[in-house]
Amino acid sequence: MKEILRWTYSVLFLLLSEMAFGQDVVDTLAWERGMKQNDVMVETRAQDVTLLRPTMSETHRFDRLWGALSLGTTGIGLDLSTPISEAVHLRAGFSIFPSLKTHMNFGIRVGESDPKYDKNGNRIETKFEKLANAFNQVTGQELSENVRMVGRPTFYNAKLLVDVFPFKNKKWFLTGGIYYGNEQIARAYNTPEAMNVLYSVSLYNSLHGKVIDAVEDPWNIDNEVVLMEVGNAAIVLEQEKTEYLYKYMKRYGRMGIHLGDYYLEPDKDNMVKCSVKANRLKPYLGFGYGNATPQGDKRYAFSLEAGMLMWGGTPRVDCYGTDLVDMNVKGRVGHYVDFFKALKVFPVVNLRIACRLF
Repeated sequence: MKEILRWTYSVLFLLLSEMAFGQDVVDTLAWERGMKQNDVMVETRAQDVTLLRPTMSETHRFDRLWGALSLGTTGIGLDLSTPISEAVHLRAGFSIFPSLKTHMNFGIRVGESDPKYDKNGNRIETKFEKLANAFNQVTGQELSENVRMVGRPTFYNAKLLVDVFPFKNKKWFLTGGIYYGNEQIARAYNTPEAMNVLYSVSLYNSLHGKVIDAVEDPWNIDNEVVLMEVGNAAIVLEQEKTEYLYKYMKRYGRMGIHLGDYYLEPDKDNMVKCSVKANRLKPYLGFGYGNATPQGDKRYAFSLEAGMLMWGGTPRVDCYGTDLVDMNVKGRVGHYVDFFKALKVFPVVNLRIACRLF
């Protein structure tokens, strides 16, 4: 009722104004009313535009970039991450394990067994010691019983990962992707100081083959062993010494690092080398907790990530083309081989510190 009365009063007011003041006043009032209506329309359209405007996550993909430093079982890593959406981030980086040295001592053995003590616990002369004395008398070279070796990791990878944040607070996240790196993940080799020992072992094994062949060759009546040929001249081992060495060498066998069913002998460079190898491409699956990326006005964020890196099989322990994983390896080397044999996946635990770049 009030609206009807108000509308009636407005019409009467316009009629009286036209009669009293003419058309100019009426036009002015109409113009002011039109301006108010336009303001309402503009405000309404602005609200519509605000409601229909896409959010930042829909129009500004890859608009932010974070850099991060990680430290853990995969080594020291650097990576960059950027959002694909509010719940999915893309991460790419590189990690390398520090080349830390581990020193190991391995004994030189002869034959299947070489006990140092008898059944009563008394110290006895080992086969190695007997051969070393005989070898020294013939050649003047000394044989040491120990070889010192160095083991070090050679593990580095490039990585491409996707982080998924299933919860609104973005504390928990799931990660999947791939690591791609070198085939050789660790290696072991003798120290320079051990090369004299390995040279003597190589010399003994070379002499072992020549002595056995010379004595057992029915055509070699004099049992001569040619140690070295220089032009037309030759250095020949006397028959007496040849037969003396044969007595020990035939009974005891060759020298080397005894690894159960496998003898590790020096190569042509008088070196002993082994390496651990795995597939270059390694799938990764994990999860994490913390602020993977800085939130709000914060510049830094911390998170902890855990998961597993899949080798795609058992790593190979390669020594001159022989995979020790398939051998019956004993002793300290056997413990290392058993460790890699059981390592079907590589455990990943990394602490990550992220910084907003822009």
